[in-house]
Amino acid sequence: MNEFFVNSFQKVATFRKNGDNKQGGNVASYFCTPKGQVVHAIAGPVDAATFLREARWTVELWKLAQLEGNDKATRLAAFMRKAHLDRLRQDFPGTHAQRTPGFAVQALIAPGRGNQLIQNLDNQAKVHLLLGNYPLPKVQQIYSLVFERILNERLSTVPVVQK
Repeated sequence: MNEFFVNSFQKVATFRKNGDNKQGGNVASYFCTPKGQVVHAIAGPVDAATFLREARWTVELWKLAQLEGNDKATRLAAFMRKAHLDRLRQDFPGTHAQRTPGFAVQALIAPGRGNQLIQNLDNQAKVHLLLGNYPLPKVQQIYSLVFERILNERLSTVPVVQK
């Protein structure tokens, strides 16, 4: 991971520590450019094989973007948009979200609007939907959306409680 990424973390939700066990809270992993733009994300805890698969996909996606000469911001954003929407279609065939991604992302962003478009999507499909409609956002622009609308967690500044 250190060869291609800078690893860091930020606590944004409340949890308790009971001995060595963490109770509550959640996790999101972001793969970002040096400028803090999100190339890909993983919402929620995943096993090592899944994490590695998503990290490899991100690295290969970035390499392909560079190889194809996507050095202009608009071309790079269009490339990333297509990659995420293609992945949504590939991994989640037959969903309403892939046929109307613009309406589906509105359901993700605005609670209560068109929820049937996203109700059968898992967290990773929702990430692809989000990044397919809003490619390369700054992490600070989407972290609260990922936590609150994809992971269904409340953001909190309350310190960790030790038991």
